[in-house]
Amino acid sequence: MPLTKLQIQPGIFPDDSPLSAENYFVDGDKIRFVNGKPETILGHEKASSETVFGKARGAMSWSDNGRNSYLAIGTHTDLYAMDNDGDVYLITPVVERGQLTNPFTVTDESAVVTVADTGHGLIVDQQVRFANATALGGITINGAYHVVSVTSNTYTITHTSPATSAASGGGGTVDYEYGLPPGSEFDLGQLGYGTGTFGTGTFGSPVEGYESFARTWTLDKWGQNLIACPRQGRIYEWSPQTSAAENITNGTFSTIGTSWTLGTGWSATGSDIKASAASSDLSQSITLNAGAWALLDFDTSIASGSVYAYWGTTTIKAGVGASGSYKQTFYTGNGGSQAFKFTGGGLHGAIDNVSVKQLMSANAIPNQPTKVGSCFVTPERILVAVGSTDANGNYDPLRVGWTDTGNNQTWAGTTANLAGNFTLSNGTHLIRGISTYGENIILGNDMVYSMRFTSDPSTVFNFDLIGTGCGLIGPNAVAEARGKLYWMSPGGQFYVYGAGAVAPLDNPVKRYVMDNLSWNQGDLVYAWHNSKNNEIWWQYPDSRDGNECSRYVIYSYVNATWSIGTFDRCSWADAGTFQFPLAIDTSGQIWFHEKGFSDDGGPRSWTLTSGWIDIGDGDQHLLVNGYYPDAEDLQGGYTVQFTTQIRNAIGTNERVYATQNLNNSSGRVDVRATGQIAKITWSATDSPSFYRMGVPSIDISANQRRR
Repeated sequence: MPLTKLQIQPGIFPDDSPLSAENYFVDGDKIRFVNGKPETILGHEKASSETVFGKARGAMSWSDNGRNSYLAIGTHTDLYAMDNDGDVYLITPVVERGQLTNPFTVTDESAVVTVADTGHGLIVDQQVRFANATALGGITINGAYHVVSVTSNTYTITHTSPATSAASGGGGTVDYEYGLPPGSEFDLGQLGYGTGTFGTGTFGSPVEGYESFARTWTLDKWGQNLIACPRQGRIYEWSPQTSAAENITNGTFSTIGTSWTLGTGWSATGSDIKASAASSDLSQSITLNAGAWALLDFDTSIASGSVYAYWGTTTIKAGVGASGSYKQTFYTGNGGSQAFKFTGGGLHGAIDNVSVKQLMSANAIPNQPTKVGSCFVTPERILVAVGSTDANGNYDPLRVGWTDTGNNQTWAGTTANLAGNFTLSNGTHLIRGISTYGENIILGNDMVYSMRFTSDPSTVFNFDLIGTGCGLIGPNAVAEARGKLYWMSPGGQFYVYGAGAVAPLDNPVKRYVMDNLSWNQGDLVYAWHNSKNNEIWWQYPDSRDGNECSRYVIYSYVNATWSIGTFDRCSWADAGTFQFPLAIDTSGQIWFHEKGFSDDGGPRSWTLTSGWIDIGDGDQHLLVNGYYPDAEDLQGGYTVQFTTQIRNAIGTNERVYATQNLNNSSGRVDVRATGQIAKITWSATDSPSFYRMGVPSIDISANQRRR
């Protein structure tokens, strides 16, 4: 019999009925369409041997001024940066610093450590760091940990090793840092009864310490620095720094004449510096990086008077008049070599243990609104807060605030700068702002605004309503590609904006997504631009799998084709300064994607299913005798399986035939499948594995049986 070529249209069409999807594909996993032909998505491998804590809800790649690549990852608990070597650094903002005296208690053969800190205010999963602790129970409790349980005056952490003996009230004088409190792992507002941990909070009150929405992050660049904002939190800045080098020479004053200059009233005594009615400077020149944040740490004993600390002309600490240990962060401005100095105010006392180190953690930007919904940076280097508190400290979800150009610390508008704010009128709340060619776009729950820079100091930006009924389902559900924006709305419709107009994307997957979307977890939807393959991806939570992101939708904006599939990934980042795209899974593992033909060296699976095939109008039964493969760049083997159906007054009778194994040397394979209609499934689980379909053929004919 003559062969019939399989001329199947590109794209996956799960929303159509089986017969209306004839000549289309109806299902698939790990499949994309290139030049009208299906092929498998490339493989993935681990980008780091380290993992991040918490569920990733934001990712972005960029490079510093030295062309060193970084990946920022915001989880519901922490903020991280990974470098080009795969080393992962904890850069979670610090909200409190201080010292504890003998706070630790340990139990023999247990890794659980109880930490005493009266009224600490921490919550479970909050990150804590300790330094300069002395050993007790055979372990030394330095480094970063996450809180496991809390009482009002103690909390517990888990050490990397168990104690070898019991001990209580030890550790010496310990420096501590408490990180930003974690947010919610999932959207809580619509989960209903049982939300949160049993017994948390009082009856009828919200869960203390948690938002009703998932903790997501908006990330952007400020020069070489990272800008990071947890939803309805504060905006933080991180200057790439992966080691905390000491910038002060001889901070313990063991060799006075080698580095410090002593003014009148200052004198070297033993291992510290004494001040007797000192009103002059104790100083040395130090060099700091520009646009960074540093931490000053010093001890002082004061009998009378006061002391001030300066970096150049910047006041770091003013009017210290009491003995104690002090820690203070400060901004390095233009950096370079400047004088660091203590200036006495009639000081009688002593100073010791002086340290200045660049911070490895992100730091809150000064003068910003006390609460920010999300943020982004415009091409004019203006930092924008989308949703923010007003002058009275009240949060307005429709208020847009912005800084002066080139200065992210100036938020109050005057005639001398471009800082300002504007409150929009449509919708109930803003969700995300994003910069694209020639304008900025603000997306709300039910509307879209254009935000155009005017360069007129009296207005700065013009805001125009460009769409309603087409809002954004979650802060990270939008991606920019080639000057256009693509996003998913709360109703499950996909939209595109470009050339001044918002338009829905005609797609065959909307019902498939919305019928299965875990609708109360819309904030988790994550979009990203796969620039290498000219695709927009949406990772979303599917109710068939639970509340976590588990499946994806791909739109090829070059070929206007759609694909669907499964992936355990929370956040994605385009390749950017890295060679390959990156993603983070639900266990915190970081992956390179579109790399190789395996799953980190192991087998990977893919599948593709055609719509139903018939003869004529389906009034004749068919007989498939054989299958003739046609594949390009095949890696590994794959299988072909036929399924047939007969439909009559009794119902539907379906038969699944045995799989046929194929490889590069395969020719015709015998099938002998009969029925009224037939479909084909291609699949593989192999390593390496790659398949690009050509134009396979089937030996098909009508048999004598009719409907």
